[in-house]
Amino acid sequence: MKKKLTRFDANPTLDELLVDESFLNFYFRKDEADILEWEDWADDNEARLAMIKEAFSELDRLSLKWKSEQIENKYAALSEELSHVPNDKPTTLRVFYRNLSFIRWAAAVVILLGLSWWYYQKTDTKSGIYQELVANTPVELIEKENKSDKPLLITLSDGSSILLQKGSRLSYPTTFDGDRREVFLDGEAFFEVAKNPEKPFFVYANEVITKVLGTSFTIKSFKGQKDIQVIVRTGKVSVYRLDEIKNNEKLLQSKVLEGVVVVPNQQISFNKEENNFSKTLVEQPEMLSEMPQFNFEFRDESAAVIFNTIQKAYGISIVFDEELLKECPVTASLSDEPLYGKLELVCNAIEAQYQLIDGQIIINSKGCKN
Repeated sequence: MKKKLTRFDANPTLDELLVDESFLNFYFRKDEADILEWEDWADDNEARLAMIKEAFSELDRLSLKWKSEQIENKYAALSEELSHVPNDKPTTLRVFYRNLSFIRWAAAVVILLGLSWWYYQKTDTKSGIYQELVANTPVELIEKENKSDKPLLITLSDGSSILLQKGSRLSYPTTFDGDRREVFLDGEAFFEVAKNPEKPFFVYANEVITKVLGTSFTIKSFKGQKDIQVIVRTGKVSVYRLDEIKNNEKLLQSKVLEGVVVVPNQQISFNKEENNFSKTLVEQPEMLSEMPQFNFEFRDESAAVIFNTIQKAYGISIVFDEELLKECPVTASLSDEPLYGKLELVCNAIEAQYQLIDGQIIINSKGCKN
């Protein structure tokens, strides 16, 4: 497939737009990043807005919102109709078919037959998981969809609150009966879940289920994107693949967190194509708000003490040899440094290195003894 255009391609042709993956994501509303990029590209620019309008009109004529067999039938019918128009009679139909618009129309249909099938496979199966889960829930649900440009605040009956982002949907019951709380997300939302260890809270986000007892976290699960992300701010959550938990009553009823456990300043991504999880730290880790203020002014303090202070402040596991590093004195002012700045300064002082592996920080050092 042709490489994606970007907003920096200031003057794409109509033909380029019609076969560009990112623009088709925008047209089909399949990828939030591409939607925002093209909206930004066209913002307050009449020429670009006109180009998008023309491309949308052309794509509407192509009927790409049909299923692939419908497109094939339509194209076959038009081809058959064209074949019966005499060459020596320049009828309106013949003139229409001869112009550049029709050539582009026919070529684009052929090029995009496979692509449209791919889109509908995504829509009918992957993005249809949300509808399937909602439809199979035995209790009546309320659905809220955020069609505005601002986050939508939703308060649940148990006191939990949810900030639903643009283009996202959430379904939830009026009250939570039974032994668990369950909601269904398609898109992105930030959750602050009221603590109730006796009634776990489950978020079904397409292929992934997140289970919590009471915490705050963000889930990004947009249809059309290959990854689902769960980002923890406070507390901890456990994340499962839908296929391993949806029919497992033991896991659903359990009052403990199992599966892949994610703690503050960590995030986990589920790759839909590879069907696996990967855990990392967030881009800008923050100190835990519930922790007391830490003193990051150190004078001749051992590196072991400093690393222990850092991991307590951020709630992140730092793996190091305590016996080895307790003999490494460090004098440093780290108060105004972000997490990675703190690590860099301390490691430079003791000639060590750090790595980020599976959501943890690993310190590699030979120690400081002469």
